[in-house]
Amino acid sequence: MELPHLIEDKPDLEIVEKGSRSIFKKINIKSISYITLILNSLCIILGVSYIIFGANSIFWEPFGIILTITLFENLIYISFITFKLNKSAKNARKLVILSYAYLTLIICAILVMMVGNLFLSSTYNNHLVENIISFTLIFLPYFAILFFGMGFTFYLLKIQKSKKIWISLHPGQKQIVARTSHKKQKTKKYLKIFSYTIFVTGIIFAIVIIFGSFEIVTTLVAIIAAQFGIFFSIIFAANTILLLNLQGRKLKHKKTRRKLYIGIAVSLILLLPYFMSNFAAIDANQEFSSRFGYDWQDRISPEVNEYFLTTPFSTPGYYFGISPKDCIVEQDVLFHEEGDLKLFFDAYLPLNEGQELPGNNSVIIRIHGGGWVFGDKGAFNSLQMNEYFAAQGYAVFDVQYGLYDGSIGSIIPATPDNTQGDFTIDDMVGHIGLFTKFLENHTEEYNVNLNSVFISGGSSGGHLTCAVALAIASGNYPEMFSNNITVKGYIPFYPANGQMIFFGVDGSTELKNPELLIRSDSPPCLIFQGTHDILNYFGISTTYRDLYLSNGNDRCAIIWMPMGGHGCDFYFSGYYNQIFLYYMERFIYLHR
Repeated sequence: MELPHLIEDKPDLEIVEKGSRSIFKKINIKSISYITLILNSLCIILGVSYIIFGANSIFWEPFGIILTITLFENLIYISFITFKLNKSAKNARKLVILSYAYLTLIICAILVMMVGNLFLSSTYNNHLVENIISFTLIFLPYFAILFFGMGFTFYLLKIQKSKKIWISLHPGQKQIVARTSHKKQKTKKYLKIFSYTIFVTGIIFAIVIIFGSFEIVTTLVAIIAAQFGIFFSIIFAANTILLLNLQGRKLKHKKTRRKLYIGIAVSLILLLPYFMSNFAAIDANQEFSSRFGYDWQDRISPEVNEYFLTTPFSTPGYYFGISPKDCIVEQDVLFHEEGDLKLFFDAYLPLNEGQELPGNNSVIIRIHGGGWVFGDKGAFNSLQMNEYFAAQGYAVFDVQYGLYDGSIGSIIPATPDNTQGDFTIDDMVGHIGLFTKFLENHTEEYNVNLNSVFISGGSSGGHLTCAVALAIASGNYPEMFSNNITVKGYIPFYPANGQMIFFGVDGSTELKNPELLIRSDSPPCLIFQGTHDILNYFGISTTYRDLYLSNGNDRCAIIWMPMGGHGCDFYFSGYYNQIFLYYMERFIYLHR
């Protein structure tokens, strides 16, 4: 394959690579540079506008699409330029160093944005000043990527007419590569180790996304791989380019092409959950309508809709997070003490006592997961969701319960000592029951409507959600719960019904397998389930819904998350959680 020659002394510099294997047939350097500048400038302007006027609105969606295109266009631009540079030229070496720095910046900046979003979704504070660190971690890396990209492009435009910086070799002629210092070689070595680590990690993530999780290690990978897919796709694409540049081989080299093809394939696979989320939203709408009425949209007034997400998924919201909502937060309120067991709850209450808000002070009880042996309320239990619903006028209570086998829970940092013990499923359900009795005795204090109660939780918390909701509705356990509680609906996330056998937790048959309590008049149920969740292989959610139908009750819907693993709602602003939140808030309002 013949290498490109320089067309010098022309403002519209073109580099042409001949041969059937050419990836870039004809690229106008000046034009693509100006496109890069325009896209980066546009994203900076839109980013500033989003900070000032940002809200969850369908009108911001073009910004999210433009941003995604810009990030990938920057990577393509960098890869093309660096592969065509004559690395023996002084200015070209500067561009190579800048490209290394830029690609490393993109990888690190995207990771920092992810951390910033996680901090934002796990703080009790809901004011801008109190979340300034989280917002800094999100927006500073964002603008750093764009401004650095513009700086790189300006420098290239300044020197792009110099024929020395471009490869201009004839076939058979060797390129002279400048010697690098020992310090630079060492830095390059560390970069290679860093890059190879990310390369292998990306491949593992792609495999888990395609085939799902079967063991505990892959389950942990599945928790983050799919729901952070856009971020990881950008990181892996940038890393692939970095790795190929560090190796210094040409594209005609087989190993280089192999890595390039793997990099492209993995980056696309990591984007699959994002692309498929659009179909998930369509399927969710059909499932929701078939179970709760095709007129459900007409039953929600425009005034109420103003409090809800305006679209099932917002791409800008994915990148920059959904800001915490204003509400009143009371932490660590004791509701039960017996021996070493002390149980607390956090309360998330609406402002102005919920007046003129959709929730009408209905109650949402949130139950954390953790395999019945570890976990806690608060940041461990989608804290931002509690704030979100409190801002809509609901009284949200995040409740602790006693756990089984303290020897396991004690080694998990997020598990408090005050909940440790050897409690059965019946005990755990009873602890939630004790909270309902506490709430009955403090109705006026918290200004709650006990005739409209919803229960929600994930994994083992999803199982307890089913058990508590159906136990109350069945009337078979009057001694366990307040008699003044009316469950209007419940929302289990990937419920682990019947799976406590893996942890050795005991309990009565009905409460371990709450589907046995399903009746024709059981309260409405909305289930969140990932298709690649390890629990889905047991068919728990599907069986649960089928039992509703077999009992003549069609008020149970499953919102499926394509390629979603266990805990795929962990990222509050992710496409999975946004889609489900869109229907969850409407489900609760329609049944409150």
